[in-house]
Parts: sequence; C-alpha cells; structure tokens
Amino acid sequence: MAQTDQFLCVKLRGSDPFARGVQYGQQAEALIRRAIEGYHRQFQKSVGQSWDAVVKRSHYYTDFVNEHYPEEFQEMLGIAEGSGVAVDEIMALNCRYEILKLKLQECTTGAILKEASGGKVYLLQNWDYRPWVERHAVIVDIDDLQGTHIIGVTEAGQLVRNGMNNHGIGLCANNLTSIYDSGDIGAPVTFVRRKALNSRCFQEMVDTVTSAKRGVSCNFMLASAENKAVDLETTPQKIYQVQPENGLVTHANHMIAGAAVCTNQGTKFRDGVLRRLLQQGNGTLSFSDIREALCNHERFPGAGDTYPESNCIEAVCSHVPHGEYDECKVWKTIASSIYDLTAGVAYICKGCPCENEYQTFPL
Repeated sequence: MAQTDQFLCVKLRGSDPFARGVQYGQQAEALIRRAIEGYHRQFQKSVGQSWDAVVKRSHYYTDFVNEHYPEEFQEMLGIAEGSGVAVDEIMALNCRYEILKLKLQECTTGAILKEASGGKVYLLQNWDYRPWVERHAVIVDIDDLQGTHIIGVTEAGQLVRNGMNNHGIGLCANNLTSIYDSGDIGAPVTFVRRKALNSRCFQEMVDTVTSAKRGVSCNFMLASAENKAVDLETTPQKIYQVQPENGLVTHANHMIAGAAVCTNQGTKFRDGVLRRLLQQGNGTLSFSDIREALCNHERFPGAGDTYPESNCIEAVCSHVPHGEYDECKVWKTIASSIYDLTAGVAYICKGCPCENEYQTFPL
C-alpha cells in the first residue's frame, strides 16, 4: 500500500483570525478556485441552480454569522483577502451544506473510549463525498499562539470539517436529514465546527454545538481524552443524543435516537458494519484495528456496483462505481481520519484508506 498522493497542509499561525485567514487564502488560492469551479457544476446538476444564485443565497447568512461567530467570520474574510476570491464566494463555500441540502451518503464516524481500546480515546471518520472534492481538500494546521492548536480536514476555502485540538478534544460531522429541515437561516455548520474546535474542554465543545441556532439537521460526533464521548443528532427543533455502549459509538447518515423524525434511513448497514468490527476488538482495539475497520469493503447484499444502477460501491471504505460515470452524481471516500486524543496525534489519509497511507500530525 504505497502513498501516491497527499493533501496540501495549510499552516496558519497567529492570534488575529483575519491574519490567519489571509495565510490560508495565500497558501490555498489555486485549490479554492478549483473548489469554486467544481461547485459551478455541482449545484447546476444537483439542484439546477447557477453558482451566481448560490452566492446570492449565501448573503442571507452573512449578518447572522458576523453577529454570532465574529472570530470565525473574520477568518473567512481573511481567506477571501488572501486568495483574491470574492467574499461572497468564500461565504458560499462555507454554506454549501445548508444550500445543497440533499440526502447524501456522506460519512461514517465513530468514537472509542478507553475501556474499548486498552487505555486510549480515539475519534474516527471516513468522509465520503463527490470524487472531484478530493482534488481540492486540504489539511488545516491552526495555531492561534494563545494556547490552542488544531489539526483538521476540510475543503479548500472552508474553515474546517473535522479535527482535534491540543486540549484533547475532537469533532467529526455527518450529513443528516429530518422532517424538521426548514431551510431557515441558522448557523452554517462549518462555522459551528470551527468555533467548537476552539474549545478548551469537552463540555465547552458540547455547549457550542447544542446552543447553535439550526436551520438544517447535522450529526456531530464529539470525544475527549477525558474518556468522554457523545453523538449529537441535531435538528432545527430538537437534539437527540446517542451515548457510547461498552466504550463505542458509531454513526452514519441515518438517525438512531431520532429515528422517528429521520428522512434517510438508508445507511444503517454501513454504520452496523463499523460497530461490529470495532466490537471485535474486545477491549483491546489498536490503531491497526481501527485502520483495518476503516478499510472494510463489506456491502449490503445484492447492492449494485455499476453506474448508473449504483452511484457508489458503498461500504465503510467507499469507491466510485464501475463504468463511466458523472463525478457530480457519484461518491467515494475522500479522506480518512483517526484522531488519537490521548496521545494528541492526528492521522489523516487522502482518499480511500485501503489505497493510501495515513500522514501523521502530532500536536
């Protein structure tokens, strides 16, 4: 298994969020522009909207974000300044989840507590999305020089998607849909995640997520080196909690505690496979065991593997279908992350973990 490619690691240093954003924009300008080009196609094919229309829709979030997430907003403004890309377009990238709200098979996550691993706490995720996104995704290495250091993964131009910090806490997120999704203006999840990763303790992170005003549903998997974890199925009306059992909690894109209000129950198999594989560790799960689980290709019996019958060879480790396909209509694993919260080390793999090696990022 040879490493054929790696994500660009964007290093941001400084206490001023705008200045950090400028650094981000300068380092990732080409990838940010590539992301925007990709979303020109994606929005048109997925929801029949032009990029100009999407940018106009993002305006509705601007005042709300500036008021409730001022530091994160300044970092976003800095990205625009550093990259030379219009602020409105960077805002649209950071609101793409809310605007492009579809029932996507996007991500499998898990948290492992000490009793399941022989003494360590891990947070893990396979991020599944459109294949073209892999070509502009980046690792963000953020040190505010005031005591908080973050490592995470995201799309170029976005603040952060998942990650951990040097205070021993981490966050991963999954797409969710529920009957409560209204499209009302709320906190774009990208800004919530960025603020949450500034937290210095587990409860602060939980409070940041649960206090956010929501217009759409989203799942948050949170964990701490203090041997704490919780999965929060957040909707605009209510938050449902999934607690660890025997030191393990896993999630995909269906709701577990909130199943009665979920509008996408089609990902139970993937979630169940990951949980079963981790349970086989019998309290001694290691990094190698976790990696092997994230490389698993077990599929729902009878599932297709050729486009357009299938738009994904869906498994914990997902691949594009066989045959010719449209990159805006299929998906695959874009990145795999294992966060060792006890040791303070992030392991991040570009693409499917069965094909590439994990890069190591100690905090």
